[in-house]
Amino acid sequence: MKSIINQGPIIAEAYDANTETAHIYYNTVKTWVGKQAESIKELDEKAQSYGNEALAFRTMLKFLESEKVISSLNEEVTLTLINPVYKETGRMQRREEHPHGENALRTKIDTLLYFTSINPLFKGRVFVVDDGCPDGSGKMAENIMSEYPGTPHKVFFLANAIDENDADLPIGITHKSGSNRSVKGGAALFGMRKALQTPTNGMHIIVDNDADLSIHPMQLGLLVEDIVNGKTKAVAGSRRENDSVSLIGGSRDLRGNLFIRIWQHFLPQLAENITDTNRAFKAFESTALETILPAIKIYTFPYQIELLQACISMNIPLIKKGIAYLDSEAASTQSGDNITETYLNQINQIIDIAKRYNTIPVTDPLMKYLSSISEEEWRSIETNPPKNILDLL
Repeated sequence: MKSIINQGPIIAEAYDANTETAHIYYNTVKTWVGKQAESIKELDEKAQSYGNEALAFRTMLKFLESEKVISSLNEEVTLTLINPVYKETGRMQRREEHPHGENALRTKIDTLLYFTSINPLFKGRVFVVDDGCPDGSGKMAENIMSEYPGTPHKVFFLANAIDENDADLPIGITHKSGSNRSVKGGAALFGMRKALQTPTNGMHIIVDNDADLSIHPMQLGLLVEDIVNGKTKAVAGSRRENDSVSLIGGSRDLRGNLFIRIWQHFLPQLAENITDTNRAFKAFESTALETILPAIKIYTFPYQIELLQACISMNIPLIKKGIAYLDSEAASTQSGDNITETYLNQINQIIDIAKRYNTIPVTDPLMKYLSSISEEEWRSIETNPPKNILDLL
């Protein structure tokens, strides 16, 4: 095992798992695993002792596990990948075209085509939703999709849908200048509604996904397996399980940990079931999604949390699944000067979820305190977070 681990490429960001070197390494790992007596799970458990040295190897094991799921499907499955885009023109480009290029959209389409090639019972499509992008992300996506004539992939423009009063719009959503604007969430929910309205063959699974490659689409089979086998109706990909593979940027980790502690306080039932809510790698069987969608009112980033809370509150079977997550922090819209939605705003959205789903008494002191503070006060908390959030009181 030491030898095969040492052959892996250095992984410092999401792009590194999608290079030609990484593709060659995947095939090397695939051949090597085929000669081993142990299962993929057993091999991964052994590899965990190597720490970050085994990052590439363990990521490839996730890819391989996913591919095995797809190849073994014995019934028709259609997977719709929902991909909101906002200022994502960089990561849609190739690395030689842009310093942060990941060739993300082509990779997703090519991966779905590859899955179909190994099992014709699987069909995949990407629904890109332009979330009012000022840089033309939707138009770039259309140009890329034109390279795949005759395929079912689509691009939707949320701003146009609002102008046209599209029947599939989330209720009350506004343009970016309005008070109920979308910050990713509205675009994702609109794409989900479009997916549910578009005919499919066999079981239909809808996946909420980020525009980058932080969670490589080769892992989609991990989300499909338990839904197809009837064990659940929804799956949340998680970076925080024993078998997860995770490379997380330091700046996001600090404020992310604070945010986690806060949402867990307000949504204790969800916290008992799911340890990682804010990753856009979640799968829903179509009838389950139809059940929960009418209740979703959050159009900013915490829409992901509300989708999961709705499953808990409406008794939709929900499980978590360990994934390989490799950060794509450089071009994130939630780091540095690129932040599109403050964390205090997101906390207020969590409070709204808690109230609507009756997850905690409205007399909760922390709820009252965080509902009343200013952005300046929040920045002070974020800079020096307390060990216990109740110490804020």
